Order: sequence, then structure tokens, then C-alpha cells
Amino acid sequence: MHILSEPDVSCIFRSLTQKQCHAFIGVLGSALVGYSAESKPTVPASEKLIHQPLRTVFTTKANNSCIFMPVSDTTTSAVKVVTVGNSGIQGTINIFSPEGRLQGLLAAAEVTAFRTALASMTLFVRCSKLHKENILVMGSGRQAEWHARLALLLYPDLIRRVTFINRGRQRLDEMERDVLGELRERYPNVSIGTFAKEGAADYDERLLNELQAADAIFSCTPSSEPNFKFEALQSAPKQRFISLIGSYKPHMHEIDTETLLSGGGKVYVDSKSACLEESGELITAQMTESQLVELGDMLGEQGLSGDIEIPDGCNVIFKCVGMGLMDLVVGKKLLEVGSEQGLGTSVDGF
Repeated sequence: MHILSEPDVSCIFRSLTQKQCHAFIGVLGSALVGYSAESKPTVPASEKLIHQPLRTVFTTKANNSCIFMPVSDTTTSAVKVVTVGNSGIQGTINIFSPEGRLQGLLAAAEVTAFRTALASMTLFVRCSKLHKENILVMGSGRQAEWHARLALLLYPDLIRRVTFINRGRQRLDEMERDVLGELRERYPNVSIGTFAKEGAADYDERLLNELQAADAIFSCTPSSEPNFKFEALQSAPKQRFISLIGSYKPHMHEIDTETLLSGGGKVYVDSKSACLEESGELITAQMTESQLVELGDMLGEQGLSGDIEIPDGCNVIFKCVGMGLMDLVVGKKLLEVGSEQGLGTSVDGF
């Protein structure tokens, strides 16, 4: 069994090369193709290789949410066990052989943030016709950090400006201390800044300016109300990439219905069934399966490379609520890279 601690996982992810990042995208893309192919009603249950039972969630008396997510792609199985509390997400991903032998144990918090951002990048890299000069990231947690990190890793010569927006100031101050200095040193030609709604009399004006300039918007907030209105984007019309990964319950909304439908009525998703059940934006807009395109279906039809077709005047909208399969394939690849780099601890007897 190989164990990767939080520092090990962080070290691997932060030292990824562009080529390695594309390899992770390829692994995730292949898994999504398999998921979408098996989601069709014509595939009998006995023939399915991927199994993702419903997650089990309960809240303790101490107000900690405990989440158990089992998954198997037949060649490998995994269970992610995490606790969400005041200190954020803590937990592990346990990876097993087909016979049940424990092969790996990984710290889960960084993997969760990375694999979600990687899902956004799986579509983002298919949009080479869209400008990528100005990146707007809404949020200040690990999800926000990894969307910026991966975009910069993949497009260091195209991105010129990255701005993080958050409602509170404290989390942005922590990001300044722990993350942004390193990114500025690594990408000296990129302007990286932050601003918060808290204490800012000119917040609405600054937000409007950032939205008008943005070529890509990565929204990573568990907001119950839209972070901005469609009219703000229309005040400076351009085609944009907009990903939504922060809202994961029916009462949550990161954007309004007009923005959601600005992709020509088409929304890319990781899972149709999960997004229709959990995404407040899709539920409010009364979207149907026919208006959604699973990444796996798109990749299965077009292959793992090449551009998607973007109609004139339309944005590219991506909604992701996350699946255990993502943790499984990214975790398995991470164990492989960790072993190659000599990181982590091997334990016999499991």
C-alpha cells in the first residue's frame, strides 16, 4: 500500500508540468467517456463496469458533515471519506484492487479541489477560439486556487491578468499570504490581484469592470444568490467561458437564468442526472436533459482533442457537481506519479 499525505499530494500537484497536466486531463476525459456511455438506458446493469452508489451523508451533533462516497470502475474501487466542518474539508481517499486489497491512501482535500478544477479544464482546453487574456475567479478557497493554477499552467503565454473576488476579506488575505506570492513569482508577466465586497463602497462598480473585461469566469462559491446579473456581461458583449462548480444544492445559485442560457440554451455538465437533481441554477431554469451535454458524450463523439463548436454570440457554460469516479481516476494517477517521484510512504501487509 502506498500512502500520500497532504504535503505529498500538494507537492505533486504544484510541481506538475504542462505535459503531466494534459495526461491527467486525458485520464479524467477517458473516465467520463466511459461513464456517459454506460449511463444510457440501453446498457443492462449486468454489463456496466462503473458503479457509483449514492453517497451517504450525515451531520454530527458537533455540526460536522460526514460524507462517504463509494465507487468502482471494476479494475479499481475507492471510498472517499471526508468531513466538512469549520476547518474545511478533511479526509481520505481509499483505493482498492478488484479483490479488495488496499492499494493506496491519499489525503482528500487537495485532490477534491484539483479534480474539480481539472474537469473545468477538460472543457476549457477545447475552446481555443475563445480569448483567455483576462481570468476572473469568484471565490477564495482551494477550488478557486486550483482553477487559477491550472489555467496558468496550461496557458502561461496567453493569460495576462487573474483577479480573485470574494465577499469576505479574511480569506483573500490568507490567499495573499499562502498562494499568490508564489504564483506571482512563477508567472511574473501576469497581473494577479484580489478584491472583496466586505468594506468596499465601490464594489458594484469594480465587479462590473471585472466582468466586462473577463474572458473566462470560474465561479467557485456556494452562493444562494447569483454573484452577478447577465446584464453586466451584456454591457460588454463578448464570448466567454463560464464554469460553475461552487453550488451543489437546489437552493444555491451562482448565476441567473439568463446567463445560464447564454450558451445558446446548451450547458455542458459532468453528469446530467446529478446536475438536474443538485444544481439550483438548472432547477430554477427548468432545464431538461435534452439541453445538457455530458462531457463524456462530447469527448466520446469528438475524441479527446480538438475544439468544440461555439455558435456566434454564445458563451460556453459548464456546470459540475462532482462524482466519485473523478476521485478514483485522479487518485489512481496520483499514486502512480507519487511512486515515480519517490514521494509518500509504502506500507507492507495490506
